[in-house]
Amino acid sequence: MTKRFFALLAALLLILYALPAAAAEKRTDCPELFHATVEFEERKEEDNRYYISKEYLLTKNEKINQILRQRTDDFDAALRPRMQPCQDNNAKRNSRLDIETVYTFTGDSWISTMVIARHTYQRVQLEAPFITGTYDLLTGEEILLTDIFPAGSPAWDLLAQRTEAHLSSLFPEDPRNPEAIAALITPEALQTASFTLSAMELTLHYPANQVYENRPGLMHVRFFYDELWDMMTDTARIQTDNTDWKMVALTCDDGASYTNSPAALTNFRRAGARVTYFTVGVDCTENPDILMRQFDQNHLIACHTYSHKSGHALKVETRIKEVEKHSQLMQSLVGEASRLFRAPGGTYPPWIESGTGMPIIQWSVDTYDYTGKKPDRILYSIQHNVQDGDVILMHDTGKYLHKAVPLFAEYLWENGYMMVTVEELARANDVVMEPDVVYYRFFEGRTDVREDSNLR
Repeated sequence: MTKRFFALLAALLLILYALPAAAAEKRTDCPELFHATVEFEERKEEDNRYYISKEYLLTKNEKINQILRQRTDDFDAALRPRMQPCQDNNAKRNSRLDIETVYTFTGDSWISTMVIARHTYQRVQLEAPFITGTYDLLTGEEILLTDIFPAGSPAWDLLAQRTEAHLSSLFPEDPRNPEAIAALITPEALQTASFTLSAMELTLHYPANQVYENRPGLMHVRFFYDELWDMMTDTARIQTDNTDWKMVALTCDDGASYTNSPAALTNFRRAGARVTYFTVGVDCTENPDILMRQFDQNHLIACHTYSHKSGHALKVETRIKEVEKHSQLMQSLVGEASRLFRAPGGTYPPWIESGTGMPIIQWSVDTYDYTGKKPDRILYSIQHNVQDGDVILMHDTGKYLHKAVPLFAEYLWENGYMMVTVEELARANDVVMEPDVVYYRFFEGRTDVREDSNLR
């Protein structure tokens, strides 16, 4: 009897061991440690000839708050003397210094920040110095790349190789400085490189003018955590594991617009969200400063064609030119071409026919903000439809979206959602996106393809 019992028990244990692991429980709330607010100050000087705005991020750790406040004030003191007075007493448009804090949470207690000071004159970005910092909210201690990758880790070679390749590929029409790139990828330089961590990515950040003279923006070199997982310290693996969070991709179409895009960008930043912007080339030509601001703050820039014309109305060769012109424009403005595509109106079949060379991103939640819906109705659209893995469609050019952002961002955070880019969402769900394949949402290795009744 005893032998039979243990034999049955052993067989049962083998069966249970062979079963797939149950899906991890997802969060239904936001940890108290991850609550943050932003204080905002602005001033006009000398009869409205200079405009300065500053943000102070307030976390649950006062030591971190003091560091970020000091960095903001230091940028103010250093850059204010370099500002030029505007001649039309409209400094808010024509002579600005915007000191802003980008932030993201990861793991159990880490926060990643970038304080960036954007100096513009006559809507031309002159410089954008920045400083990054990743901290443990429990202790206030700063986390360095050497805390993430131990000495001798193969990660250092991977960082060097990809950084060299990426920095060498930007701004194809510009002369580059190979010696500067070589200096940035030495072991000593990489150990002290500026970086941020988000839901699924480690990103290295560099001033573009270190390699490309007279380029006033930033360069980003991206790595997904799963590429680096086996190379990290144990603590870093814990702090880059966000599998207990639900995730949604926020996407905005039709920009960049001077009228409404900046306000939406500001509220996305203050909410700790990352966004995928499906931009229109002609609008970016008119508003390059807005596009650069979105890119510099580490949002993802994607393709919504050059002129936003329906693919059904265009010949195949014209569709190809629409994609190529957008690609060339992005390379000239921010250095790199887009990697994702969304068809105007969502009518993707003609673009598959002509070929875009990029994954085609649809959506699974439509806020219908383009109809003029008020902020509370935009919130309602998300509250009553959102699920883990959704791609949410919005328009940062719209009249009311920026007012809705704080409402739905608070709802998403408090219900256990991280707001991520499309690339992060796909990676989190083990989806390898392929060119000219249509994606609506991402969930546990699947992409749900729905009927096209919501095409506009």
